[in-house]
Amino acid sequence: MKKQFEVIEIDNEIMALKVNHSGSCHSCEASSGCGTGILANYFNHYSVFNKPYQSGVSVGDFVTLEISSSKLFLRAFMLYIAPILALFLGGAIGVVLFPQQEFWHILFSSIGFIAALLGCRLFFK
Repeated sequence: MKKQFEVIEIDNEIMALKVNHSGSCHSCEASSGCGTGILANYFNHYSVFNKPYQSGVSVGDFVTLEISSSKLFLRAFMLYIAPILALFLGGAIGVVLFPQQEFWHILFSSIGFIAALLGCRLFFK
């Protein structure tokens, strides 16, 4: 997957890149009644993040970054599937340890879910 980013700042060998999100939610006829379309109105339509400086690049230039399909799939799995699996695994551990107490099932499920989210955050840094 390739995407173009605009260089908006260069500071100490770090360049800040800005990417615009697709505008499909704003052109869709169902955007006024769609949850995604409604939420899109409350957030920025771009993201900014930092990357190491590439020689020959100046502010206002566009750079193209590419991510392999396997890395994209791994990151999507870690972000979407791993927390759900951890939620169920935590609940199963709670059922095994405390079969008659629902509070512990919910607590272990929550701990598993939150641990997976924090693990994803550390994994993607």
